Amino acid sequence: MSKIIISKENYHHNLGLLVKKAGSKDKIMVVIKDNAYGHGLEIMAKLAKDYGIKKAAVKTLQEALLVENLFDEVLILANHPPAEVVDSNISFAVHSLEFLQKFPKNSKIHLNIDTGMHRNGILMSQVQEALEYIEQNSLILKGVFTHFRSADDMNGELFWQQENWKKAKQEAKQKIEELNLNMPAFHSCNSAALLRSKDEIKDDFARCGIATYGYTHIDKNIDTFDLKPVLSLYASRLSSRVLKSQEKVGYGGVYEAKKDMIISTYDIGYGDGFFRYDGLGDLKIANGQKILGRVSMDSLCIKGDKQSICLFNDASELSLYFKTITYEILTKLMPWITREVV
Repeated sequence: MSKIIISKENYHHNLGLLVKKAGSKDKIMVVIKDNAYGHGLEIMAKLAKDYGIKKAAVKTLQEALLVENLFDEVLILANHPPAEVVDSNISFAVHSLEFLQKFPKNSKIHLNIDTGMHRNGILMSQVQEALEYIEQNSLILKGVFTHFRSADDMNGELFWQQENWKKAKQEAKQKIEELNLNMPAFHSCNSAALLRSKDEIKDDFARCGIATYGYTHIDKNIDTFDLKPVLSLYASRLSSRVLKSQEKVGYGGVYEAKKDMIISTYDIGYGDGFFRYDGLGDLKIANGQKILGRVSMDSLCIKGDKQSICLFNDASELSLYFKTITYEILTKLMPWITREVV
């Protein structure tokens, strides 16, 4: 049976590195959205709590309800406003004035300000209007935040956007004081921005996702970091056979044996979230063996007859092969794959 192995040691190692950067455990919000980037939502939430993390971010209300009992606050990043107040430690990100006006009274919210990414968030010129609406309609402002678009890249955009955030933060704080609202938490750093920080961050906390799982896409010319991948994907043998010289295996017969060989079929395919390899070129698993022929929906073939094989323990190599990012390799892994913490 296929399975995913989660390394508690590596996860806590990565959290330790980020906590050192941020200044304390209280200054880290773990991002566990989209089934914790494929690692398993409830598993990773418990590991974060065990380490002493008190804040988490998820994608939807459904995810938040599964882990709310483990954290002091759970921030929902991409859910639409609920019809009724969610009376708990759950708060919602607000991405526009239109969005803001749909929340019922007494909803807990974090106001997103667009400082240059131009994806979500109110304009800096709309801050006063948004805060006045919050005050007049009895919404509970728990946070004000932004998101950096180029923290991974070797250019000046991060510093430009950080300056925009500094101005937005100052303006928001002034308006909040004028309206006699409780001062909320301010947060801007994602994993990359936190890792690149030379001093303890001035925000109340950072939102860390991909780095907690052992990866960064920061240009190596900027810096490198001692992050350790948390997830390994294993497949189990379904069957074995002798593939004779010049016989072909799999759809399209893409792979042809050059001599008699033992091959085995394993129980992972693109239906499980492993990328569909077309059988052309050399796609290798963790031990360096090549996948033979095309990856099918539910299976793939490898030389030999081992009972279990590790397909990958570092998503970086697969992401390079498929010209994508580690996020996509990880988040595609289906939730029905058994996950085990070691």
